[in-house]
Amino acid sequence: MYNPPPAGLNDREILIHTALDSEIWYRSHQTNCGPVFFGKSKTQRWDAPGGEYGVLYLGADPYCAFMESIGRGVLKTRFVPRVQLTLRGLSTIRFKRGLRLVDMVASGGLTRLGCEGSLASGAGYRNSQRWSRALKSHPARPDGLYYRSRYDQARTACALFDSCAPLIQVVKKCGPWAEQPALLGEILDHYRFGRTCSRAGGYWRAARVHNPFRSRSANSPKRWVSF
Repeated sequence: MYNPPPAGLNDREILIHTALDSEIWYRSHQTNCGPVFFGKSKTQRWDAPGGEYGVLYLGADPYCAFMESIGRGVLKTRFVPRVQLTLRGLSTIRFKRGLRLVDMVASGGLTRLGCEGSLASGAGYRNSQRWSRALKSHPARPDGLYYRSRYDQARTACALFDSCAPLIQVVKKCGPWAEQPALLGEILDHYRFGRTCSRAGGYWRAARVHNPFRSRSANSPKRWVSF
């Protein structure tokens, strides 16, 4: 539903979520680039519609980071190409002080704004980008937006405006997803994804694919990921 920012948005008391400096956030990014990147491409949900400021996207947990970067592209095929797990990696992020984010997650947050959940889950970005610009200029001066992931609404993410760039600190560059077998295995199992293997320039697929990344304890049975 197309619901642009109301004319009196600046007069409304918005709900604020404080992302504490003790919290760890997660960034899935290309391994040949640094984890901190405030994009101005105008192609993502909360990007500035005119590219007038940059936006950094983070997940509140690694599952969210995976779905927002890799999982979103394989929802129909259910197979993750090996190359994506090699070319994209995970990093952990924290803030040098608490950041004030427009809360679109807690009860009352969307209602105070005068919008609905489709703002963060709809397919088109034209409307959400207009909201991004309107909220950035709100008198409350938020550092960014706090919202539910479109691809797993039980998980949350944030979009940070580039005005808070000096407050972003990289805790650890964890490396490519393919080099984190325990975590990757848990995520693939959770979403019932399988991994494809490059073979002769293409991808090998099967009806039942073993998840080679799944970590097992001595007492856990061998499992296969079915599709």
